[in-house]
Amino acid sequence: MAATALPPFDRVQLARFLAEASGAKNVGVTEPRLLPGGAIQENWGFTARFIGGQLPDEQRLVLRTDASTGITSSLTRIEEFAVLKAVFAAGVSVPEPLWACPDPGVLGKPFFVMRWVAGSAQGRQITTDPALEANLPAVAARLAQELARIQTIRPPRPDLGFLPVIGAEQHIASFRAYLDRHPQPRPVLEWATRWLETHLPEPAAPVLCHRDFRTGNYMLDGAGLTGILDWEFAGWGDPDEDIGWFCCKGWRFARLDREAGGIAPRAAFYRAYEAASGRRLDPDRVRFWEVLANLRWAVIALQQSDRHLIGGARDLSTAIIGRRATECELELLMLLDGDGPRASRPHAGQRPTVPVSMRDLPSGAALLALGRELLGDLLPVVPPERQRELRLVATAIAIAEREAIAGDGPAEDILERLVGFYEVIGDRAQEAPTPTLPRKQGREKETLPCLREGGGCGPPLLLRRFAADLRMGAFERCDRRGRAARAILWQLTIMKLREGNPQFLADNGFGE
Repeated sequence: MAATALPPFDRVQLARFLAEASGAKNVGVTEPRLLPGGAIQENWGFTARFIGGQLPDEQRLVLRTDASTGITSSLTRIEEFAVLKAVFAAGVSVPEPLWACPDPGVLGKPFFVMRWVAGSAQGRQITTDPALEANLPAVAARLAQELARIQTIRPPRPDLGFLPVIGAEQHIASFRAYLDRHPQPRPVLEWATRWLETHLPEPAAPVLCHRDFRTGNYMLDGAGLTGILDWEFAGWGDPDEDIGWFCCKGWRFARLDREAGGIAPRAAFYRAYEAASGRRLDPDRVRFWEVLANLRWAVIALQQSDRHLIGGARDLSTAIIGRRATECELELLMLLDGDGPRASRPHAGQRPTVPVSMRDLPSGAALLALGRELLGDLLPVVPPERQRELRLVATAIAIAEREAIAGDGPAEDILERLVGFYEVIGDRAQEAPTPTLPRKQGREKETLPCLREGGGCGPPLLLRRFAADLRMGAFERCDRRGRAARAILWQLTIMKLREGNPQFLADNGFGE
């Protein structure tokens, strides 16, 4: 939805609710403005003038409510309001929660109102602004202290009795369930989930987890922290979960080298957290939660794009975010196969040349390139609040252009490699016995003959077989077969990123 969109609720009704909630004689409300960010919820900023009641005179406020489509793991707005009240009372830096309304009859859906806080939460800006550079170590230390304070909130808490306790095993089970339902096989995610299942750490006493504690979800006004935002995923969990999430590469934005949120070295953040919490961090435990964070972010990204692919949401930002799952897959490979043979980490290679075609000229790829250049020319004359949308359009066109140039060749290469991989297994069954693996929850059983030419299995079915074998650990008994399987994972991931985000490949050392 554009930042200039009109609010989908009645201002008069909002003013009446504010008056009743605050005890004011009268409340005047300016036209609410949709604030940037908030992929899952909507945040509407407005100014209210109170006559009488709890709040004096003019106040800048924010109304938070559901977007048109959401994801199931999010708290309700009334539950999120209760969490916000608890952390505010504990001294955590958050916008002050004021009032909540569970009645959808007031504005069409439940909502809550909180104070507006100054600053910006834009992750790329925070990680690249030269004016902030000298202060970022202090910001990281402050965030470590805030996290330690959040973790002082522990169950049981009657006011937070609705919060689930979600440990590593529950996370893994939810990933499994999602991947079972997802229409496209994701072999890297199946393989990483298997790794998590076989490397579970000893459980720790649960604490309150934010579950989206990262750069991009806190506000900086200059160099000062003004608020930690977006508590819709909060719940009871492992104290290392938020640390792994904060250090996840997906939240470092332009500074992949600074492992703590793109703003500081990991060691400095660890020291500040240990000093504030009195708890010593175990790097192996944090690594487990960082692997889990990448897998979780991949699933969330896919769930977001499901709102378009399955839910029908006509929103480019929602649709395109699913592509970020492959960025997580590259990081999972780097985390879990970083010491593997160089052959399992192929160079990204050169862009393929455009094949001679019988189609009309200019080619579709050439037209897409021209369209992208035109968008770049238009960008300076577009109002600032709409420029992000224009950049999204340019990104989508660039992806389509690269896919048009590549054609089917890269995918066919991977299919041939998969066919050869399974033919070797069939020829050497005595060396690396691999069972025919049944598909659980509706997945059909596949057998080797269907992989051969004329067998009736297309590429998606073969990829599903590969994903199912990885999830069951079918190649773990033979190191050579395991390396060969991982090499296919690398090839598949690099192919997707070469078309979807070649800059991310380059930033991770796999440049053209």
